[in-house]
Amino acid sequence: MVDLTEIEGYRVVPLRMTPDAKHCHSIYMREHFIRLMDPNKPKGRTLFLLNVPPYVTEASLQTFFKSKGKVESVLFAEKPGRDETEHWYEGLDVPFSNVEAPFKFKVAYVVFEKSTTIGRALVIESIDLFNSSGECLIKTGMELWHDNYVNKYILDAEKTQRQIDAYMAKYDKRERAALAAAKTSEADPDGWVTVGKDGRNAGFEQKESVVGRIERKMEKDKKTKELKNFYTFQIRESKMQNIVELRKKYEEDKQKIELLKKSRRFRPF
Repeated sequence: MVDLTEIEGYRVVPLRMTPDAKHCHSIYMREHFIRLMDPNKPKGRTLFLLNVPPYVTEASLQTFFKSKGKVESVLFAEKPGRDETEHWYEGLDVPFSNVEAPFKFKVAYVVFEKSTTIGRALVIESIDLFNSSGECLIKTGMELWHDNYVNKYILDAEKTQRQIDAYMAKYDKRERAALAAAKTSEADPDGWVTVGKDGRNAGFEQKESVVGRIERKMEKDKKTKELKNFYTFQIRESKMQNIVELRKKYEEDKQKIELLKKSRRFRPF
């Protein structure tokens, strides 16, 4: 008889939904290890599960494995890989987003707080997704579809309002921080920037970008001032030239009138 408790380094354990389940789905389990370190899946504390059904949730796995030791996190991914976990959760934390986690077979990473827990987790006989009274911890079939429909299409006014309030609070906080940063980096008419003191030993932050911004501001103000002075001088010269021309025309008209008077051809009326 073929022993199916271990295959190619994986321990094969049944996934039980009820205490009396006889025909169960199989999960392939081993300690997680890779050449490249991943801080989210630390070596010696992470359990790797393969062939996890779509309906299995992070909460259900965490509930089961916490009986072996304190669980730090449970992460899903479509397939093994360093960046696959990020792809799985991409867009899920965006407020008011319609993005949902994929409903498909997946892999799971169970991260424990202590490395001593791995040994106890690797010798389990089955993964039981039911509580002490035999009630299943996850929803499947019509019950799952009903909950998905309600969560997606029926609006919970109080929950939505809490989400809106939380989002606006974070938005206002970012705006205040941006405004404060803009004020501290705003240059005065002479091109000087007032730098606030953040922290106990913070000083003037002489970054290349800050210095460059100040220099560009000073150069721009200098050009603007020169251009403004040039326009003022031009307007003054234009007015003076106009006055000279008016006076010249007045003198010419005055001489013409005198000549007409002398020749007795001046008829004002």
